[in-house]
Amino acid sequence: MAEDRDLTHDPIGGQGARAADQGRPGAEPAAQAVSPGQGDPAPNYPGSEFEYWRAAYVREPYYESGRAFEDYGPACELGWVSYGMYGGAFDAADRVMANDWEVRKGVSSLSWDQARPAARAAWQRAENARSYVSDASASRERVIEALNDLAESARDGELGFREAAEHTRTPDLSALFGRCAQASRQAAAELQEQIERLGGKVDQGGTVTGAAHRVWMQIRGLFGGASDETMLRECERAEDVALARYRKALTQNLPHDVHAMVLRQFETAQRNHDMIKTLRDRAETKAKTEG
Repeated sequence: MAEDRDLTHDPIGGQGARAADQGRPGAEPAAQAVSPGQGDPAPNYPGSEFEYWRAAYVREPYYESGRAFEDYGPACELGWVSYGMYGGAFDAADRVMANDWEVRKGVSSLSWDQARPAARAAWQRAENARSYVSDASASRERVIEALNDLAESARDGELGFREAAEHTRTPDLSALFGRCAQASRQAAAELQEQIERLGGKVDQGGTVTGAAHRVWMQIRGLFGGASDETMLRECERAEDVALARYRKALTQNLPHDVHAMVLRQFETAQRNHDMIKTLRDRAETKAKTEG
């Protein structure tokens, strides 16, 4: 059951004050809704989201080589629309969404287990659009401090994931950790560029985000003889720390362009974290079965 909420300026349902404004002269037109795989309009699914996922799906950590967007598009639509319908935690709505998938999957060849990560990613984007907003009131000094926090965390993440990629015994995990390291490297570069644009100095030290640094230092000490299960568990723990830093930054009322960049990086980190958690759960289940 969908929770009661204020729909004014609702980015999910397109209702409330924003929807009412559509009839006014000079108002911005509503985004065209698109139904991936079917061609019919889909209520509450903005065309901008369809276009986002059509461009981004091949870069997602759950993407299976050779699959087309027609496989993933309906799952992205279901995740976005379902957040508006059910709200709350994704896992709480998982069972009903599994049933919805059989009705709404269209031409997709994915099972719900295969579609779930894409649906979760779209759900998170819908949730984040509502949860993290900015009035751009932060001082320049606060913005630079927040970006330095994130840049340090990203640099630690790159080094940690690269070591994990080198020490894992599984080629698929090595590829995943390598992609996570690359995402961290790109995030650090973007953050440092913004700091310099604002006239700040990139902090190469380890002060504010020392907690994240210590987590990765502890993890690196385990990688030499660690099992894949252990590495997944510890990488998940390190990503938990990184996500907490992003959540803090997203409440700092950063300038709108900086806020958008940080939110995009946060969502990438969320999806990498979720993929690592899924693989860790599978590894633990396998270990218990074999044990």
